[in-house]
Amino acid sequence: MRHRLSSLAVSLFIVAAALICSPSAMGPVALASSQASAASVPSARFVAADPLKEYTFVPPAGSSRQPLRLLVALHGMGGSGADMATMLKPLAQQQGWAILAPTMPYRDYRDPELVRRDGELLPRLKALIDALPGRTGLTFQPQVVLFGFSRGSQEAIRYSLMYPEFTLGVAGLSAGSYTLPETAIANGSGGQQTLNYPYGTADVDTICGRAFDAAAAQKVAYWIGVGNADANPADVPRQWDPYIGTTRLERAQRYVEILQQFGARASLEIFPGAGHEVSDPMRDDAMRFLASLSAPAGS
Repeated sequence: MRHRLSSLAVSLFIVAAALICSPSAMGPVALASSQASAASVPSARFVAADPLKEYTFVPPAGSSRQPLRLLVALHGMGGSGADMATMLKPLAQQQGWAILAPTMPYRDYRDPELVRRDGELLPRLKALIDALPGRTGLTFQPQVVLFGFSRGSQEAIRYSLMYPEFTLGVAGLSAGSYTLPETAIANGSGGQQTLNYPYGTADVDTICGRAFDAAAAQKVAYWIGVGNADANPADVPRQWDPYIGTTRLERAQRYVEILQQFGARASLEIFPGAGHEVSDPMRDDAMRFLASLSAPAGS
């Protein structure tokens, strides 16, 4: 069975909540190419935004023990939160998890400046998560797990880089471009170049109000999945080529290497015969990974 994630949303209004990230500094990642102009996306000062208004929330079946684990599910282009919740509900309920699946108003994924502007969706997502106890009467574990497909995979990973202390793990499937967990890269001539969002994390404070916390991000666990037939260079924007390669398949492989070099736990799974889709084996393996994670002591 293959899952197609089409547009449908459930609208609810949520009051604004705190926007959190935390500070640190990171060393450089070596860059094979000297092309660096794509990293110079203009910065914008952080402005608090309204929380996301459209989402599907699915509580666990029966009387699950609280605080609950919250699974945040992020759809791809043209998808919806309702589609993601429907696809993941049976497996989430086996684990006793609640699901939060927002419908994200993404802009054009081929334009880095618009991807940068979409960074504002992540503090809004954090505000929505923070508001859930008051809206539902339920309590949740402080760290969420995230499942994302395609554009949603990109944003799930970016959320974990902005809010690593509130993220236990990410299952990212079939992303087309990635944000490196680094603030700078080697420029090929012995110097360093700042790597701004959405390519890197040098200025995420302009998105979420606090600087990148590398030590916290190293504690997040990542599972990156991709189909081995998801390898058409025309499907992804060219501006990320110097950093992670030219196709979704190549980029997934390279990004796992980058995460491992960074110091995070990261694994790669390539699905034979799969293209740009969510097959049952893909969904099941991603959820199995998230279920395998154990919360740190005292959480």
